Amino acid sequence: MTKITKLEYPPIPRKGTAFTEGDLYDLFRTQTMGGIRYTNKHDRVLLVDSRSSNYTDLVDLEKGTVIYTGTGEEPQSFEGRTGKFNERVRSPESVLLYFHKPHANYLVFKFRVKYTSHYTSTEENKAGKIRRVIKFKLKILDI
Repeated sequence: MTKITKLEYPPIPRKGTAFTEGDLYDLFRTQTMGGIRYTNKHDRVLLVDSRSSNYTDLVDLEKGTVIYTGTGEEPQSFEGRTGKFNERVRSPESVLLYFHKPHANYLVFKFRVKYTSHYTSTEENKAGKIRRVIKFKLKILDI
């Protein structure tokens, strides 16, 4: 097995760079759907804020923080299928890249963020079912 060197890692985009889903896939080789996207080939984790979902991220540029809601319609945890995505957010090896998705197939890179903590709450999913969600507290690294 060949170890990936840092030179093979996808670059961190410039703030404000726009992408289509296909562009992101071509650059990062992550899955094309979902809020938390990653591949096992490198340490980049893409966090996508989508207006079309029922999740609300709280971005506070003055404080330099983001509260990012874990994705998925089922109760969230750090175990099981959704757990592997949530675990990547809090992994110290992950480079977290925050994207805004103002509409379908259009994503804009906002900034790098770093996990600082998390808490859980309950929210209604799209079907109206109450579920447990993980709220990640993130520090914005480059405003």
